[in-house]
Amino acid sequence: MKYLLLAVLLDFFVSGVFAAEPARCKQQTVEKSVMEMCLLPGAAFQHDLYTLKADKVLIFALVDDYSENVELEHTIPEGLTIEFPLSKQGEKTIKIRGGCVPESKDGAEVARVCNFYWGKYQIIKGVRFEFE
Repeated sequence: MKYLLLAVLLDFFVSGVFAAEPARCKQQTVEKSVMEMCLLPGAAFQHDLYTLKADKVLIFALVDDYSENVELEHTIPEGLTIEFPLSKQGEKTIKIRGGCVPESKDGAEVARVCNFYWGKYQIIKGVRFEFE
């Protein structure tokens, strides 16, 4: 019963959010890590979703309204830990910061341009998603 409820909720969420068209993804390689920035378009008059993955692991998924100015902070704990390679920059605290900023033409949003940094490395550089 628990698994059936989970399957129904997952189906409802996925079909409602990702129904418009397939994800548009772009990859960039930084310091041997493959970064992937994706736009998951929402249905007509619905919000889009932006995702960031590092080596196929989801870092975040943000609705378009909250993707413009992002800052995530991680403090690496003492002792043995599992860390992303990009988190190992010699600092105890590492930040991911950046955003997907809208571009407008004639009063309408025509694109979003994404730029993100992971510590000192630019992991997403000028990834552009155009709207038709």
